[in-house]
Amino acid sequence: MAKREPVYTIYGKKELRALASSARQEIIDVLAQMGTVSVPELAQALGRPPDTLYYHLRILQKAGLVETVGSRVRDGRAETLYHARNLNIDYDTSRRKNQKDLVAVATSMLRLGIRDFADAVRDTEIVVEGPRRELWSARKTGRLTNKDLARVNRLIKELLDSASPGSEQGQLYAVTVLLTPVNRLHRGPEAGVRQRTRKVR
Repeated sequence: MAKREPVYTIYGKKELRALASSARQEIIDVLAQMGTVSVPELAQALGRPPDTLYYHLRILQKAGLVETVGSRVRDGRAETLYHARNLNIDYDTSRRKNQKDLVAVATSMLRLGIRDFADAVRDTEIVVEGPRRELWSARKTGRLTNKDLARVNRLIKELLDSASPGSEQGQLYAVTVLLTPVNRLHRGPEAGVRQRTRKVR
């Protein structure tokens, strides 16, 4: 059995601001999936020139979200190896101390989802119905009891765990989920569940 990566919990301004960028979130996503890689490997996976990644990697390193884990020589050149930590956001502390930055992180996640959805819509090979459906954009608003809410949270965790890194098989997908009460301050204790599924191209 593979050794489980320790969870690195974040809530500080520097860490959240480092994640409040779609480019850096995508780097974290790909590093988490690929494990320990060099910049040329990361650039190939992202479809970007290597030179464009160093700036973002420096910010992620300074925030403690990405680590360098040695180097290797390939084609006569030394390559630094990078590894993303297993990140978890402390929402309670973040919303008390860094609300704007927490919202900015969610915004960049959804921005990535919208971009990937738009790319997938243009791809006529993507399956859009049936049991092997690959593309969803859904919103459902309704009342949830405490029992319903607990079940929704279990399902979200199961959904996210199903897309966790660790397997070399299958097509690469990304799942973006948003769960939020709807205007609780103005319209009573209503809760809505919003889901976005995005495919990483």
